[in-house]
Amino acid sequence: MLNWIILFLFTVCKAKKAENDVVQEVIYSNSIRALSELREIENSYMEHLNNYVSLLQQKIKTLRIFINSLNQDYLDHKVDRYKYVSDPRSSFGLVRRAHQDWPKLIAYLRDQENMKVDIEEMNKLINRTPNANDMEEALMGMDRIEHFYDLKSSDMAQGHVAGQQLGSRMSASDCLALADYLYKRSEFKRAAEWYRLALSVLPKPKNNVAFKFYAPKREELEKMFVISRLQEGKFKKSIILVFIYNCLPSGSLDNLSDYLKELSQNPNNSLVHLRPRKPPTLIEQGCQGKFPPGPQLVCRYNSTTTPFMRIAPLKEEEISRDPLIWLYHNVIYDSEIAQLTNLTREEMILGTTTNYTTPDRVDRLFHIKVTDDDGGKLDKTLVNRMADISGLDVGNTTTLARINYGLGGYFQEHSDYMDIKLHPELTEEGDRLMTFLFYMTDIPVGGATIFPGAQLAIQPKKGSALFWYNLHNNGDPNPLTRHAVCPTIVGSRWVLVKSMLNYEQMFKKPCYK
Repeated sequence: MLNWIILFLFTVCKAKKAENDVVQEVIYSNSIRALSELREIENSYMEHLNNYVSLLQQKIKTLRIFINSLNQDYLDHKVDRYKYVSDPRSSFGLVRRAHQDWPKLIAYLRDQENMKVDIEEMNKLINRTPNANDMEEALMGMDRIEHFYDLKSSDMAQGHVAGQQLGSRMSASDCLALADYLYKRSEFKRAAEWYRLALSVLPKPKNNVAFKFYAPKREELEKMFVISRLQEGKFKKSIILVFIYNCLPSGSLDNLSDYLKELSQNPNNSLVHLRPRKPPTLIEQGCQGKFPPGPQLVCRYNSTTTPFMRIAPLKEEEISRDPLIWLYHNVIYDSEIAQLTNLTREEMILGTTTNYTTPDRVDRLFHIKVTDDDGGKLDKTLVNRMADISGLDVGNTTTLARINYGLGGYFQEHSDYMDIKLHPELTEEGDRLMTFLFYMTDIPVGGATIFPGAQLAIQPKKGSALFWYNLHNNGDPNPLTRHAVCPTIVGSRWVLVKSMLNYEQMFKKPCYK
């Protein structure tokens, strides 16, 4: 039986043209490739908006010319108006303008035929914008970045992330959206910091019209900051409601004055924790680079796995002996990567967790394309390369999963094996023996592959490939191979994944000590 791909224990939400023509939900936030398409949509939107504004400005310019041509004062008093119409030339001009010019001007104002195209195109683009689920995914991604890497909210807002200065900064509306999200999740201390940051970057609108485009209101931000601090301090809900309605008796809360002082402080100063902080998990420690240094094992040129490697050995780095993990360098090339990642959003589908990985929920993970390749030149090259790396029977086609992570892209701890004792349906073919994980991009910050049980963290490096065995020699699962993916902070995480079954390799797999 042909080898089949293991997709990190997730199911695929694949859109099928069924009888009822159900359209797959578009989620941009789970793929950098899809987010780049959203940026392209915004470019088109702004192009039409600028064109619409230009046409409006031309119309205003025309109207201004007409108004200036009248060259007359506003006649407020009755006596002045009588005097004006007593002049036959003025009276005639008044009648003619009212009869001929004003109807033309009204028709000119109503005529938007030349602007309809831009409005229609903008409406079409609005229909392709992110929905509420997509917005939720984006908020979760930002939350993960801040939480997993223990970042200061002020640093995130200003673009100071993991020792790098990013090009953009967050607006008041961005900060408010994160604050509201954290407040709903009862992360009150973090919510308060984001409310204060929203206040610190809130622009002062130049006119009343501008208020419509700035969602945050200063008074509302100040109120939500104090409420968040009160919630963090475990005050009774009744007291908080009193504060909301501005009826708080003076002296009823000793700490209220302290919270108001915090509100006026520099947002770069972290707020005091009013509740004990939870210690970081093993995965969070790994993502923060706090694992102890790994064992200094062996780096070598592997020239023995297949006969071909005698003339073209591979750079092999032994990462761990329990579990068995190797990292191979320069095993997939730029031209191959360009071909493999040349995908549109429509060619990829949404990958989610299964009941096995997250029994109580379904998590969106990334965008993915899985193919039984056609045995072409690139396909045969990758098949031979995986055979050179592993010495196993890889099959005739690659059956690789091409995966692209999105904003704060993360995969929680999971195993690639399923444990045949718990899933007897695997008895015929065996459990998932090993995993290939090819890195097709460099990730400057974040995105590491974490093995928490072994306290190992491997940073993606373009062109390299991780190879590990999920099972012991006797076929039992090795729990140390359970792994996770740290949230991606900067970069686009593209990987290729392939797993193979145990029984297929019975006479090929070496028995490692």
